[in-house]
Amino acid sequence: MEETKKRSRLGFWISTSLAIFFFLISVVLLFTLLGLLIIKGAFLSDVEEGKIRKLVEVVVEGTGTDKITIIPVKGIITAQPSKKLLYETPSLVDSVKKQLEQARDDDDVKAVILEIDSPGGGITASDIIYKEILDFKEKTNKKVIVSMQDVAASGAYYISANADKIISHPTTITGSIGVIMPLINIANLVEKYGIEDTSIKSGDMKDIGSPFKKMSNEEREVLHNIVDEMYTRFLEIISEGRNMKIEDVRKLADGRIYTGKQALDNGLVDQLGYIEDAIAVAKEMAGLKEAKIIKYKKTFTLAEIFSGTMNNLFGDRIIKIDINALAIEDDFPRFMYLWTGYQQNYFLKWPALN
Repeated sequence: MEETKKRSRLGFWISTSLAIFFFLISVVLLFTLLGLLIIKGAFLSDVEEGKIRKLVEVVVEGTGTDKITIIPVKGIITAQPSKKLLYETPSLVDSVKKQLEQARDDDDVKAVILEIDSPGGGITASDIIYKEILDFKEKTNKKVIVSMQDVAASGAYYISANADKIISHPTTITGSIGVIMPLINIANLVEKYGIEDTSIKSGDMKDIGSPFKKMSNEEREVLHNIVDEMYTRFLEIISEGRNMKIEDVRKLADGRIYTGKQALDNGLVDQLGYIEDAIAVAKEMAGLKEAKIIKYKKTFTLAEIFSGTMNNLFGDRIIKIDINALAIEDDFPRFMYLWTGYQQNYFLKWPALN
């Protein structure tokens, strides 16, 4: 009898152990398969079977066949994609370009509203979006209206300048017309701690802008000449787009920021108003009594769905890794159409040197 009980217990533990073992194997295989699908989804981020996937239309309001498209331009203007742990999302430049292309190819879209909330960004990135807007207008004869939100400064104003109408919130901060090349110099700190820069260079100017040495007058002049050239282009873009004399633009372009009312008084915007006013202006300029107001939305890949689901399920318990914070490719000096005052919180993230 006792022997039978022992065998029964042994059989139970063997069965339980095998069940647990096969369950764990199944879980591992499931997550391995899911991981492979996620990796595949990451590579198919915006390309599927060799074709760029179309954006999905979302109707915000209105009826009819005619459409007015709202395209958001939010955040730092950059051509760099945003890298996540499992996938990457298109850059702001690519996102705006793709939406403009879809609006261009849709005959039912009669006007575009750029909903801008940005402190600016890279000079080239800003210029690419500016050129895309210019091409869109020339190829389609469709009207482009800008609706400024919290901030539409520097490069964000640069891309706005050629719009058919600029509408600013009364509380918008705009302006900051100018160029900046953020540089730091730790030459005194390096000297204090006996650190020596032993870079081998082919010419005296090869390490121009290096933080490890004091900038010479000649180097400063070289950089300032570039800033002046980029600044002059900024003035010309505004002069042409706003139909202002370049001397009048220059008086406003010392880098200062303006409220919506100040911008209106100085001819930088056409009227104060809200997104509803921008929609009304777009309808009027396109000769429409009624229109569907739409936005474009991208379809999500498996990687993005999985990432979003995990975030919703576990929230702050997930370990979030910002690949951009780990990468070094963006950590080089560049000339920018950027209101850097908007970025103070970014700089506060970095630990101070004690």
